[in-house]
Amino acid sequence: MARMKFICDAERCIECNGCVTACKAEHEVPWGVNRRRVVTLNDGLPGERSISVACMHCSDAPCMAVCPVDCFYRTDEGVVLHDKDTCIGCGYCSYACPFGAPQFPTNGTFGLRGKMDKCTFCAGGPEANGSDAEYDKYGRNRGRRQAADLRRDVLDQGAARR
Repeated sequence: MARMKFICDAERCIECNGCVTACKAEHEVPWGVNRRRVVTLNDGLPGERSISVACMHCSDAPCMAVCPVDCFYRTDEGVVLHDKDTCIGCGYCSYACPFGAPQFPTNGTFGLRGKMDKCTFCAGGPEANGSDAEYDKYGRNRGRRQAADLRRDVLDQGAARR
């Protein structure tokens, strides 16, 4: 089965953080949370490369394995999502993820944590697509069905170019 993935061309990335800003603005991500970030390897050395990183939607996602309330689930396209209504904010997923994808907003006194937030691959959450509840919790998303349609369009365009 094909899996959806983000592709970043490390040869063309100039560490402008445009991808981070676009994601944050489009989904109204809370202050202190970055669903996407730019990582630079060999900073200042010959062969320096930057790459945009978000949740890798792992096939054996460690965040899913350690969550005590099973708030994570996987879509048919292989996208790892979470239910913010089920999340208790324990932080286990944050410790388990090698990519630092799960983020917690640090608002309130003494850095009180809220519900976990992570890249949704623009697929939203368990609420109805385009609903106010989905927008409030996950931001403006294409919706699961639309994401699958987009993937098919991209595959069709690739086949047409050959």
